[in-house]
Amino acid sequence: MFELYRRLLGYIPERSIHARVSIALAAISCVMNMVAYWLLYQTLVLLLVGNDPGQAASYAMWIVLAMVAYGLLNIAALLHSHYLGFGLETKLRTSGLNDVLDASFSFFDTHQSGEVRRIIDDNAGNTHRTVAHLIPNNVSAIVTPVLMFVLLGIIDWRLCILLLVTIAIGVLQYKAMYGRPELMEKFGRAMEEMSSASVEYVRGIQVIKIFGVTVHYYKALIDAIREYRDNIYEYTLSCRRPYVGFQVLFNVFYALAIPFAILFIVQGEPAGVILVKVLFFSMFSGVCYSAFMAVMFTGMDNYQAKQALDHLENLRSEMAASRITSGDLDEMQRFDVEFRDVTYAYGDRVVLDGFSCTLEAGKIYALVGPSGGGKSTIAKLISGFYPVSTGELLIGGNSIHAYTEDALLCNIAYVFQNAKLFPHMSIYENVHCGRPAASRDEVMRALEDAECLSILDKFSDREATVVGSEGVHLSGGEVQRIAVARAMLKNANILILDEASAAADPQNEYELQRAFTRLMEGKTVIMIAHRLSAIRNVDEILFIEDGQVVERGSEQELMRTSGRYRQLADLYQQANDWRVS
Repeated sequence: MFELYRRLLGYIPERSIHARVSIALAAISCVMNMVAYWLLYQTLVLLLVGNDPGQAASYAMWIVLAMVAYGLLNIAALLHSHYLGFGLETKLRTSGLNDVLDASFSFFDTHQSGEVRRIIDDNAGNTHRTVAHLIPNNVSAIVTPVLMFVLLGIIDWRLCILLLVTIAIGVLQYKAMYGRPELMEKFGRAMEEMSSASVEYVRGIQVIKIFGVTVHYYKALIDAIREYRDNIYEYTLSCRRPYVGFQVLFNVFYALAIPFAILFIVQGEPAGVILVKVLFFSMFSGVCYSAFMAVMFTGMDNYQAKQALDHLENLRSEMAASRITSGDLDEMQRFDVEFRDVTYAYGDRVVLDGFSCTLEAGKIYALVGPSGGGKSTIAKLISGFYPVSTGELLIGGNSIHAYTEDALLCNIAYVFQNAKLFPHMSIYENVHCGRPAASRDEVMRALEDAECLSILDKFSDREATVVGSEGVHLSGGEVQRIAVARAMLKNANILILDEASAAADPQNEYELQRAFTRLMEGKTVIMIAHRLSAIRNVDEILFIEDGQVVERGSEQELMRTSGRYRQLADLYQQANDWRVS
């Protein structure tokens, strides 16, 4: 438990004083609670044995004051612990989000966005109870039993022994309920998988409704729900007998004092004194039950908090492992690209294995080949979005990791197949973010060069038109042209086009090809395309298969051979010539 709190408070050392204050206040409140019960015992003695109601009334007033002090101290302890708990939640969430911003794209290839959000948000929330509530509760769980034994020992040591035996039996019942951590782990994993699957299902509900797919066809969610059901049922069955025994024990254990009371009276002890002790013991049993329940649930909550923190730290470790390191070179002198024995894998699947290749500056290269061959991986590595596993990737003769992040962002532009625009922003703002220091004239010139003026003419607000749910919706080809305008404004020296015209209709593709011609002038260009008609005028074509360059050369050179590119070109031509008769 102490190691858990050391880890938790390590995130907010500046607030750790509130933990110490909360502990002190909670301990004092426990003392005041026991003082109230001691005064209660004295009041019972005065009423039932001493027959002194006046003195008993005086003690009753002190009981009220002690309970008020107990309540105020407990509230103060909770205020400090809640201030600490909310601060911890905020720190865990902001730290997690900052790590998400620093994580490379490779991390998101293996982690669903719903899973990442759930781990950060839900697990940060799961630490709240452990800090905000359990700091005072843990103190109470430790201090109260000690004070209980002291108080009962003062009143009658035999009652103290009876309580000790009862608690020993309760501990055995508790271990029977929570002594199988493997069930808790299975239950926790099942709950996480169900939560992650639920998030992904809700995000895809629009598609499900459009195509009339029912929930039973969403296999991942159904399987996750069934797994959760089976695990919680198994866990519940394992707890039922010891839990019933525990409840019976602590709800009727005060009755165990009655046989002993009769025995003591038979042995000659004053009946009035024994009656007071039994009556007090029955009243005190509620404190015993509450204290033991606090201990029981404290253990379970601490376990869940440890699991939550482990999940958060494991996720952060994975994001840190995928983080791209940057150097201190802030300028690129040359723009040639060289792969030296580079290996890259998605999990256990190796895509590039000992890949070597040189791309000269100022030339246009096209990567073609079967899906899964490594084309997009090569482009992603050049973009700087993905870390090189082994080997070396050089740009301008220097390792890509030697450049600063700003140097890579300024000199490398990437136009994706499914380009995105920022919602709730205007067309102008979407282009301007490519180079925030650009003037308005430069932004408008980029829109013109990217053949976007026809898009602006459709709207009364022209470039001030907002895109997204609060504005207008653009076609895939129109979005692509605006993305090209953004890349033009950036004016990077290395340009990567990943199926950049795939989403365009014939008219938009014509406009895009004209825009690409202007965009690629004087730059080192790496383009991925399945439409071979779009790459006939490039300087070199690289046929990528199984993570290696199988063929390389101009289109004329490759067509003179009977290699893989010639076969692909023949199939492409046959597909274009095919008609319905």
